[in-house]
Amino acid sequence: MKKILIISYFYPPCNLTASQRVGGWANYLSDFGYYPIIITRNWDNKINSSEDVLLSSGDHIIHQKNENHEVYYLPYKASRRDEIYTKYKGKKSVQKLSKIFTFKDLVLENYSNKAIPFSNMYDFSKGLIEEDKDIQLVIISGNPFVQFKFGFDLHKQLGIKWIADYRDDWNTSELESNFGKVKQFVDKLQTKSEKKWVGSAECITSVSKVYADKIGKFVNKKGHVILNGFDGIASENQIEINKSEFHITYNGSLYPTQPIEPILNAIKKLIQTEEIILKIQLNFPGLAFDKSQKKRIELEMKGFEENIKITERIPKNEVISIQQNSDLLLMVAHKNIKGIPSSKLYEYIGLKKSVLLFPNDNDIIEETLNDCELGLICNSEDDIFNKLYKAIIDKQTGLIQVSNTDSSKINFYSRKNQTAELAKLLDEVID
Repeated sequence: MKKILIISYFYPPCNLTASQRVGGWANYLSDFGYYPIIITRNWDNKINSSEDVLLSSGDHIIHQKNENHEVYYLPYKASRRDEIYTKYKGKKSVQKLSKIFTFKDLVLENYSNKAIPFSNMYDFSKGLIEEDKDIQLVIISGNPFVQFKFGFDLHKQLGIKWIADYRDDWNTSELESNFGKVKQFVDKLQTKSEKKWVGSAECITSVSKVYADKIGKFVNKKGHVILNGFDGIASENQIEINKSEFHITYNGSLYPTQPIEPILNAIKKLIQTEEIILKIQLNFPGLAFDKSQKKRIELEMKGFEENIKITERIPKNEVISIQQNSDLLLMVAHKNIKGIPSSKLYEYIGLKKSVLLFPNDNDIIEETLNDCELGLICNSEDDIFNKLYKAIIDKQTGLIQVSNTDSSKINFYSRKNQTAELAKLLDEVID
C-alpha cells in the first residue's frame, strides 16, 4: 500500500464534528490501496465546552498502530493567550490582555512556527517524512488554517507533494461579521499567507462545489469536491417512535446567519392549533455548548418551554438515538450563502429520515435532499407551517409514510464512497 501522511488538528477521540472527516478517511483509505499515518494533537481532555479545546492536554507522544492506519497523538501546550483566557474568563481587566495576545499570535504565526502552539505537529511530521522515504504525499485538513504553513514548509524543505483540504473556507468566508480595522489588518496578512502557502500545494479539496470552485480560484489551484459523508448509522438504534408526540430534532451548531426564527414561529402556531392533539417536541441536542444560541432559542420559545429540550454535549450514540427516534429532522441553511452543506446533512441522510429545509439554499443541500428523496423544501413561514401540519396530521391519523428512497443514491454519500473519491484524486496526484 502507498503511505501518505495526514496532518489534522482535530481527530477522534475529539468529539467535535471537525474530527469526523479525517477519521473516516483513516478507516477506509486502506480499502483503496493507501496506508494513512495521522498526525494530530492529544485529545485526553473531554470537550464539554468551547473552552475545553484551549486547555493543555497530554505530556508524551501516544502512538496507536491499527491494522489499516496509525495515529500519533502529540502533547498539546496551550498558548499564553489561551491560558489567560481560560483562567480568568469573565474578568474585564483580563479580556483586553487576551485580545492583545490574540492579535500578536495572529500576526506572528504568518512568519514563524514558534507562534503556533501546536507547531510540534510540523516538527514531528518533518522528522517522520525524513525517516520514512515511503511516505509519498501529505494531506493537511484545515481548520486551523495555519496548518497550511506546515505544508508549505514541508514542500520547501523536503520537496514532498501536499494537498490542502478545506472543511470550511478561510479568507473567502462569508460568515464573518466583524470588519474592524484590526481585523482588516489581520485579514490582509492571512490572505497573503493563504495564497502563498496553498500556492505550493498540488490542489485543494473541499466539501462542496461552490467552496471548491471559490477557494480554488482564490488560491489559483484546481479544486476537487470530497463530501463529508456518513458512516453506516441507520441500523444502529432501534426505532421507538412516540405515538403521542411529534418529535422534531435539530442537531449541531447554530449560527447567526441561520434564520431559525420562521421555523420556531410556525411550530408555535402548530402547538396552538386545535386539531393537533399530538404534543410537539423540539430537540436541540448539544446546542447548550453555545450559550448565545441556547439563549436565542429560549427567548424565541418563551412561553413554550415544555416543548423544547436543549442539552449540553452528549455522546454521539445518544444523539443518533434522538434523531433516529424523531419524526422529522431540521436543516437550517445560511441565508443568502451557498456551498455550506454541514456535516449533519449526511448524518441525516444516513438515518434515512425526512428533513425539513429552510431557507432553500438552492444549492448543495436542496440538491442532496432531492437526490435522496428525503427533503421537505420550504421557502416561507407559511410553507413551513403547511408541510409540518401535514406531517403531524398524517401521524395523528395513522397514515404511514412510505419512503421511495433509492438506497444506492444514499450510499453514494457514505464516508466509504467519498473516501473512494479521495483515493482517485490521490492516484492522480501521486502518479
